[in-house]
Amino acid sequence: MNKINIKKVTITSVLALMALLLSAGITQAATFVLLTGQLDYGQTSTNVTNLQTFLASSPSIYPQGRITGYFGPLTKSAVMNFQNAYGIAQVGRVGPQTLAKINSLISSGVGLTGAGGVNYTNSTIAPTIYSISLTPSRTSAFVSWVTDEPTTAKVYYSSTPFQMAEATSNFAEPVITGGTTTQKTTAFQINQNVTIQNLQPNTLYYYMIEATDASGNLSYTWPRTFVTTN
Repeated sequence: MNKINIKKVTITSVLALMALLLSAGITQAATFVLLTGQLDYGQTSTNVTNLQTFLASSPSIYPQGRITGYFGPLTKSAVMNFQNAYGIAQVGRVGPQTLAKINSLISSGVGLTGAGGVNYTNSTIAPTIYSISLTPSRTSAFVSWVTDEPTTAKVYYSSTPFQMAEATSNFAEPVITGGTTTQKTTAFQINQNVTIQNLQPNTLYYYMIEATDASGNLSYTWPRTFVTTN
């Protein structure tokens, strides 16, 4: 099967190429971000998201493939699987040895499946959400974003902060508390948008996006905020 590596290109070119890859069923090449510090159970950060993205490239290491930014029981189990595979004590946290090994694999391009880098298909990895934009008004907010494969989506929003507990089974949604109001999209698309209605003027809101691909893989953005106008 042919591999296509994407380097510096415009967003328009990326979207066109992604559409071609999806329609042709060509495997995408993964790009991973180096971890910036040690990680432990209960933490939430983009660093956890980067860890989960790396571990999810191997179904044998992280079969659930949840990319939520929350270091819960599934992530701990995946870290232990990684530690077992690479001869590191199975402590379930990313300490100095595990951190060094993961970053070494990322830097070398070897990844979790041998020389030549990690490759995955859209059926085993959660979608990536990017180019997020929000325009607030007095009683509404228009949200738009792009995903690297066709997805349906939900936008969670609330006037109180979110709390997320990691899912406990394949394709299950995390438990979100502190605000569960949503706006949904129903068509599988790369370019998505919703208008959040019935908001209060001059009020701080929290929001995050959930994207689900055709295989049921889910991903979430880190919670963001906006303020409606007067």
